[in-house]
Amino acid sequence: MSRPDNIKVLSLAVLPCCLFFSASSGAHVKWFLPVEGEISSAYTPYGLLDTPVLIWSGIALLLILSSAFLDNTFPVLPLLKNVRQEYLMYLLKMCTGLSLLMSAYSGVIFAPHLQASAGFGEVLVLLEAVIGLLLVANFHIFAATIMLMILSLGVALQFGIIAAMEYLNIFGIACCLLLFHFYPMKYRAQLKAYSISALRILTGIAIITLGLSEKLLNPELGEFFVIKYQWNLMANLGVTQFSNQLFVLSAGVMEVVFGIILVLGTTTRINILVVSAFMLASNITFFASGEYSEALTEIFGHLPIIASAMILIFFGSGNKLKVTSLWNRQVADLSKFE
Repeated sequence: MSRPDNIKVLSLAVLPCCLFFSASSGAHVKWFLPVEGEISSAYTPYGLLDTPVLIWSGIALLLILSSAFLDNTFPVLPLLKNVRQEYLMYLLKMCTGLSLLMSAYSGVIFAPHLQASAGFGEVLVLLEAVIGLLLVANFHIFAATIMLMILSLGVALQFGIIAAMEYLNIFGIACCLLLFHFYPMKYRAQLKAYSISALRILTGIAIITLGLSEKLLNPELGEFFVIKYQWNLMANLGVTQFSNQLFVLSAGVMEVVFGIILVLGTTTRINILVVSAFMLASNITFFASGEYSEALTEIFGHLPIIASAMILIFFGSGNKLKVTSLWNRQVADLSKFE
């Protein structure tokens, strides 16, 4: 199969999902829900054997298998000569630092719904501010990454393991910068090769967790968000049969698919481009609907993800800890015995 044919196959596989999917996956649902009080909903979740669940499971499997199958058939894009990894790493530091500073200024940790409590929470906010300043100033980065890992562990202690996993991309940024600036330097060259792979995998796990915790396992959260902001794209287009319940399921499945493909390291650039497009669409949707405060919240909150996306777009999967690399190595080893 030629490369143009491969691209057509992937496009045909992705197109139906994009038609049923919209910017809601780019928005962090919990950022815009009431901080206190339970969300009342008459939501009836799907069963595992319900037709929509089975259909979307099939679509998800098809996309993941297509990504793995087509990964090695796409041309490897050469790095632009005037773009150095150090520059993109500085962009990652700057964006992450600004996001942390904004969160600390608002008295939250990482996100609007993670409100710092008195005592331990205030210590975490102070630590967050210090890390933000160090990253923006590009000063003592090795120490800043260690503190960022400690802050992520503090989030797990303060808010639980699920909340920490939802922001495992921040821990991934810490790992990426730690490996890139590792000390002592005699180990740096070897560990540096794993920096982008660590960022990719941990970001993928965070996206998977968000898809599960905000949509698939707690669908009432996603439905509340969709109803409040009227983000059911299909219903807005006149497809009244496409209920809010089905829309939340569709968005959640696709979010999990994006995360799994990131973890596997297949078609990384295409995958992260699609994720970035949906993130951009969510911001545009907020601005278009006059929700300027929510739009600004998303922009600052998404700064670390935007910078991570830039790195993955330019450098791809990182060529370490990639599922197709393991497969190719096994094939090469078996060929020795033929």
